[in-house]
Amino acid sequence: MNAVKRYLDFIALSACYSALLALAAVVPWWICAVAGACATALVIERRRRAHRRKMGTIQQRLANLRSEGLLIEDKARGSEEDVMQRMIMALLADLERTLFKLVEKNIQLLSIKEIGRTIISSLDEQRLMDSVFEYLGRGVGYKETAFIMLRKKKRAFQAIISIEQPSRLVRRSLTLSYADLAGPQARSCIIGKSFLIKDASMHPLFTAGGEQLFPGSTMTSYLCVPLLKSVESAACGENEDCALRATAAERDGTAPIYLGSEECLGCPHMPLLGALVVTDGYRGTPLTNVDQVTLETVASLVSSNMENWYLYQELRQEELFRERVIEGMLNGVFVIDRAGSVTLANRTARDMSQYKQRHVRSLGIGELIVGESGGGNGGSPVLRVFDRAAPLTYREAYLRRRDGMHVPIRMNVAPMTGEDGEVQGAIIEFIDLSEMKRMEEEIRYLDRLAVLGRFTSAVAHEIRNPLTGIAAGIQYLNRSQALSDEQRENISFILNEVDRLNRIVTDLFKVAKPRDLLCQTMAVADLVDRSRRSLADQFAGKKISLAVSIGDGVPPIEIDPDQIIQVLINLLKNAAEAAPEGGEIRVRAFPYRGGDPEVVWERDRELVCVEISDDGPGIEREDREKIWEPFFSRKKGGTGLGLFVSQSIVQRHQGRISVASTPGAGTTFKVYLPITRPHKGGQVEAGHSARR
Repeated sequence: MNAVKRYLDFIALSACYSALLALAAVVPWWICAVAGACATALVIERRRRAHRRKMGTIQQRLANLRSEGLLIEDKARGSEEDVMQRMIMALLADLERTLFKLVEKNIQLLSIKEIGRTIISSLDEQRLMDSVFEYLGRGVGYKETAFIMLRKKKRAFQAIISIEQPSRLVRRSLTLSYADLAGPQARSCIIGKSFLIKDASMHPLFTAGGEQLFPGSTMTSYLCVPLLKSVESAACGENEDCALRATAAERDGTAPIYLGSEECLGCPHMPLLGALVVTDGYRGTPLTNVDQVTLETVASLVSSNMENWYLYQELRQEELFRERVIEGMLNGVFVIDRAGSVTLANRTARDMSQYKQRHVRSLGIGELIVGESGGGNGGSPVLRVFDRAAPLTYREAYLRRRDGMHVPIRMNVAPMTGEDGEVQGAIIEFIDLSEMKRMEEEIRYLDRLAVLGRFTSAVAHEIRNPLTGIAAGIQYLNRSQALSDEQRENISFILNEVDRLNRIVTDLFKVAKPRDLLCQTMAVADLVDRSRRSLADQFAGKKISLAVSIGDGVPPIEIDPDQIIQVLINLLKNAAEAAPEGGEIRVRAFPYRGGDPEVVWERDRELVCVEISDDGPGIEREDREKIWEPFFSRKKGGTGLGLFVSQSIVQRHQGRISVASTPGAGTTFKVYLPITRPHKGGQVEAGHSARR
């Protein structure tokens, strides 16, 4: 545009001079010279006026920039060329300063982004404070900073103060009470608004019990920004338990007052979380509105993080409370998912199962709780809750311990449903029935003894006395020489039956009034050998082979040898009578390592198992539960007291005797005996389970 104007001015002057040259032939030359000079002066003046208008516009725009806060030099003076050059240099300097400011602001924005990422992701209070001080100190340049947090439980504020002096960094903590709040800072917290104080001498910072927050500070201004919850509590000041309950009408439309009294410090509805305070001490430049915007931006990030952190702490406290409740339960608790995997086990459950938390979580519930069959995962009664979608109550099962032992339990199983109503898992609560089973077994045993004792007393009086007279009379008749062989055979039969009745009464007395155990330590191999030799003739008569296997590591046991040998003789005799001609009897002894769900004992007691097997016809299923009852026998001439007496002896040793048999495939009896001396008092260390 300027080039066009200059071109037009040149054309106008050229036309003027051409006209004057044409008039030179008519008018005097000096008139033409004056006219040309005037025309030239007019063009030059026109150019100067346009130039001055441009200079005025530039000066006005420079004044506008100066009013925006740019450090522009004073109004240019001098020649036009000098003025233009100085204006251009001033503009370049201002543009450079503006560029530096934009770069600095960009760095601060990037710092805010990084600090925001750190703050939002931090669940550690100390890390949050370090991040805030790091940004406000190094990122923005504040030398004196205070991070004030409300401690609702203590009904007080905790102020963490950071002072970056020229020679060192000081960080300390102060406690502020409600009475310490004063001045603009208190007002900032009360109404939840930021305050920028440009004259610190007129409105000094509050003190903590008379102690300055920033002792020896060079501040001339300071800024206080409250930290508030992201969503202001609508219940603040209006909930029924508020000490300063007030309606909007009572407040006359004024902003809610968050700290009307000391009780507000502990109010759960209080939206105030704390405050950030910065000063210009050791900084050199006073705080401005830009600093207020920067600090408010940081405060919003800090508030969000603090709110999240408090919510996390509340959730963590609730979680810890639930964990402590579950851990402190005296009953065992397993929690499983839909696949049957264990996700949680409390202390009682871990102690009973002998698994640690990290180990039990790798197991399925079928490996821990089994039914009466002692089967695998498919046999766990817990899994039935997923099919029925209904609780299982008072169900008895077995807890399989890590060492393979089985503990009888009574459990309640409740399904866990999600928000969609689908079953997502189950909770199993159970108790140890070992002691109860032992007590039940002992009660049954004592009841049988009581009945048997009364019966034995009657037998001793009503049967044994007549038997004595009968035996004496028969023996007198047997001395007669006039008896025939048939009569003598009958008399011999009668005497044998009298002896058998006497043995029955004697066995009954042994059970009803057992003698004290005379315990001594003896090797299992010696017990088996003495029992075998007592029946050597019977084995030889039926050509029965006896295979004895004593496992490695079988320790000596502390028992009454006479009574335990009596048990082994009875079992070996039964096996010999059941075995066919030329059959085989196997005797095996080994330390018991678990595997039999019917065997239960205290965890600090070790057991030895003596197993006696035969290849006889076996025992029918319906007879297996009756063989332990007195006077029950399928054997011709049997009294039915052998197994009953044997079981009583083993129980008095606080052991366990069990039977397993398959019709047509033989029978196996197992005798479990504790290694150490039985506890006095008859407590059953190894009673049998609820199956019997």
